[in-house]
Amino acid sequence: MNEEQKSYIEIRGISKYFGNFAAVDKVDLDINKGELFSILGASGSGKTTLLRMLAGLETPSEGTIKIDGIDMTQVPPYKRPVNIMFQNYALFPHMSVFDNIAYGLKKEGLSKDIIEDKVANILSLVKLEEYGKRKPNQLSGGQSQRVALARSLIKEPKVLLLDEPMAALDKKLRQSTQFELVDIQFQLGVTFIIVTHDQEEAMTLSDRIAIMEQGKFVQIGEPNSIYENPNSNFVADFIGNINLFNAKITSTNDDNASFYCEALGGEIVIKKSIQDQNVKDVTLALRPEKMIIQKESPSDEDTNFISGVVEDFGYFGNLSIYRVRTNNGDIIQVSKQNRMRTEQPIKWEDEVYLSWDNENLIILEK
Repeated sequence: MNEEQKSYIEIRGISKYFGNFAAVDKVDLDINKGELFSILGASGSGKTTLLRMLAGLETPSEGTIKIDGIDMTQVPPYKRPVNIMFQNYALFPHMSVFDNIAYGLKKEGLSKDIIEDKVANILSLVKLEEYGKRKPNQLSGGQSQRVALARSLIKEPKVLLLDEPMAALDKKLRQSTQFELVDIQFQLGVTFIIVTHDQEEAMTLSDRIAIMEQGKFVQIGEPNSIYENPNSNFVADFIGNINLFNAKITSTNDDNASFYCEALGGEIVIKKSIQDQNVKDVTLALRPEKMIIQKESPSDEDTNFISGVVEDFGYFGNLSIYRVRTNNGDIIQVSKQNRMRTEQPIKWEDEVYLSWDNENLIILEK
């Protein structure tokens, strides 16, 4: 995040109605200058509609949008200090890479020397110095993505909006391109707002993430905070893999809370107080990587564990994911790093023991 922490983009009470349907429903949002901010949500959550309102391609039904202190709510898109990069890249197929990138500058009537200097600089930034004369059909997916990015940045917008920027790339290329995008954003200091449904992409790229559902933000925060401290069952289940267990509060004080959770073997004590004394039913959540799976029963009598049988497992090279059916009939997912180059020691139908630290349990009030 940049040194300036005051809100650079202020969204207040923004709504967009299509008939009686609220695609975006009275949302507020503050984004800092130079921040790489992601809006994450499933299809139909309202994230693309919000992006289009920021770009000026949709008019809000109500509310205001300010950029750098100036009200942009009714300003047409061509007068906003904003550019947008679409997921299909929209490159002109008959133009060279150079001409695609230079198109906006030529429309402004800049001199040939200035255009050549600016394009050369941006091609160097996206590492495509040798590709200026190529046509789009001579580029790979990753190269096309970088050309589209260069064209979006050439006019030096204050804000760049990116709509599913990695959607057209294969997984391995997407991962490497994500880091390149972060480097470019850091070098330029331009505020980036990315709309995506890809959780890994949002977690990798972002300074902060806003999770959107049914036209509203349900949680906003840094990736690590959202992952480790989701504020609801929806967010916990939406971000990454997680096990959710029904539990009842049996007692609580200023230091600890006790729960009865049948799926986790009975009584559970967590060093955390419950603020609302009227809450009785909760969900206990536990990430698969926070559990240990082994064939031997834990020897430490203080260790929390349950037993079960491996019903399924997947080998992913760096890790294995197990689905274990416990003696209560619950299915629990556990992930295990493959640190040794040996045959998988745990396989289908093996009896196993699952253990965990209670401090890794997340309490979600219903």
